[in-house]
Amino acid sequence: MLSVAVVCAAAVLVGAAAPEGAFGVGVLRRDGLVIPFATFDGKNWRNAWPSPAADPAVPINVASVPQRWWGPTGPVESWHAWLRSSEQSIRVTQPDWVQVLCARHLALRTDYKASGIVPPDEEQPYPKDGLAVSSAQPIDRIAVLEPTAIELNDLGPALLRAFNDAERNTASGANHPMSRRGREAIQPAIDAAYAFGASPRYYYVEAVRAYRELGQTADQCLATAYGTGWFIREGGTVRSVVTAVDLLPCNRFGASYMLPLGIVRSGARIFWLAQFSGWDHERYAVLELTPKKIEVMVTTWGGGC
Repeated sequence: MLSVAVVCAAAVLVGAAAPEGAFGVGVLRRDGLVIPFATFDGKNWRNAWPSPAADPAVPINVASVPQRWWGPTGPVESWHAWLRSSEQSIRVTQPDWVQVLCARHLALRTDYKASGIVPPDEEQPYPKDGLAVSSAQPIDRIAVLEPTAIELNDLGPALLRAFNDAERNTASGANHPMSRRGREAIQPAIDAAYAFGASPRYYYVEAVRAYRELGQTADQCLATAYGTGWFIREGGTVRSVVTAVDLLPCNRFGASYMLPLGIVRSGARIFWLAQFSGWDHERYAVLELTPKKIEVMVTTWGGGC
């Protein structure tokens, strides 16, 4: 195997031709492996890293990773890890693969050491510690709000309207166990909420309404309406941008939960990076935030069953 010095030299040599402002991003697992999921060339996002496979071919070292996989950055050995409350430089030691649910995903093994207990590979979705960036690109952190945070009180009326509208669409194509009148009087309970910015301030909210018959306990229900939505607050006004509601069983199988990774800025443009995962899937996304819409730039499949 080539020495680290040789690999590093190869990375610097090829990376020197990268366009100004180009960088790559990956999700940093707690076991120190990075799964690259998008690159930015200064204008556009894309992903050329291989998709999960049953038996992927792993390059012997960083220098032997095909150029097309890296995108505009070229080979990168030194990355920067943005964790929840800190940051640090990390270094790639070799390519590898990781088990993501029922598939294997090519990844980059690094010298990152988690501060806590590292769970076994069998834990899925596997815990992530943060975002890895292939340059010194600054990252803004996304606020993780408590469901009872005072600022979320302002979202209540907009959330109820958006949730009701989205659930009507869902109910039109499903056998809903609860009447429209019975369900729409119930304020959705916020499970998780994330925010960024001041004015406009962007929110991503996960909320639920559980429908129960008389006598059913908290772990029993007829069904659960699970909603995810984007909201914007400007001044004293809160409005919904987009909301979707799924009708799920009581255990919420099929739900997708966000893990926010960070915010990237390019000029006046704002990009929200996140993982979405559930019992049977995992994916990574880059979304552009604007006052009028939330637009998906890249969505990369992480693995599933």
